[in-house]
Amino acid sequence: MSAIEIEILGIVAACLINGAMLPQILKTAKTKQVRDISLLFWIMLFTGALLWAVYGISIHGVALFLSSVVTCSLCLTMIALILRYR
Repeated sequence: MSAIEIEILGIVAACLINGAMLPQILKTAKTKQVRDISLLFWIMLFTGALLWAVYGISIHGVALFLSSVVTCSLCLTMIALILRYR
C-alpha cells in the first residue's frame, strides 16, 4: 500500500470508530437513561484516546492526533451525560 492509501485507511477507520459512538451519545442525550452504561468504560476509552493523541503528536501523525482528539471529545461528552443523569 502507498502512503496515501495507508493514510486514507486510517481516516476511514477513525470515522467509523468515532461514528460508532454517536448513536449511544445521541440516545443517552434523548432518553436520559444511563443506568446500564458503564462509566468506567468511557473513562478508560478517554484515557486510551488521550494517550493515542500524545503518541500521534510524538510521531507527527496528524490523522492519528486529530482522530484521537475527536474521540476524547466524544468520550467527555458521554462521561458528562452519565454524571449528569445518574
